[in-house]
Amino acid sequence: MGEFDGKVAVVSGAAGGISNVILRRLVEDGAKGVLVDIDEEMGAEAAQKLNDAGREVLFCRTDIRESAQVDAAIQQAIERFGRVDILVHGAGVGVHKEVIDLSDDEWDLQIDVQLRGAFLLSRAVGRELVKQGEGGRIVLIGSTSGNNARPNSGPHAASKAGEIQLMRVMALELGKHGVTANVVSPGLTDISGISRSFQNPAYQKAFVTQVPLGRLAAPDEIADAVLFFASDRARFVTGQVLCVDGGYSAGKLAVNGPHTANDFGQL
Repeated sequence: MGEFDGKVAVVSGAAGGISNVILRRLVEDGAKGVLVDIDEEMGAEAAQKLNDAGREVLFCRTDIRESAQVDAAIQQAIERFGRVDILVHGAGVGVHKEVIDLSDDEWDLQIDVQLRGAFLLSRAVGRELVKQGEGGRIVLIGSTSGNNARPNSGPHAASKAGEIQLMRVMALELGKHGVTANVVSPGLTDISGISRSFQNPAYQKAFVTQVPLGRLAAPDEIADAVLFFASDRARFVTGQVLCVDGGYSAGKLAVNGPHTANDFGQL
């Protein structure tokens, strides 16, 4: 018996990366999975791999920027499994430029995938959860950039900050229906071997110097937090942001050393 037996989990961006690990963990623990991704080749392959391992996963090729495609994917899930219980929105794209160098299209791409996608998926799944009348879970994958700005992250930081406020509004609105909404905000995570994205080693090295625990996160550590929010163990937790970042968001590790305030005799 798994913790998620009888549950149906929709995970966006799960053809690869952290979202794929989250989906795998959910279905290994008993859930039926709905893999939502725009990459048809990788998505079909990822779903087949899990099905071959004895899990039950439906792949829905979906551009989550398009409301009709999102609604159709959730209807496919209902037709296949009869219900939905959990949404994890983890789809994302990377645009790393200074604000003054961004094109309109580059801004729109990241905002639309990460924030508009969160809205469209949450609306579609939320409507089903309310209709079912049995509660449910919405978990958005945020980022430390949502409350801790850094250069070259304008649309990324803006979309992740927007996700946090969207989640809080949904927690207030959906609580009366027994639906919880939360955000898991990863720090820099080691995605080597599981994603087409590439992390610059120099950037990784610089980032880790600001992490008190002194390393990158492992994808399964992010999944641990998501599975907690998705489970009955978090049935009374809603409207919250959990940073899984090794302490990165706690403060400025680089600001270190003695400080003397002579004017007031304070040390």
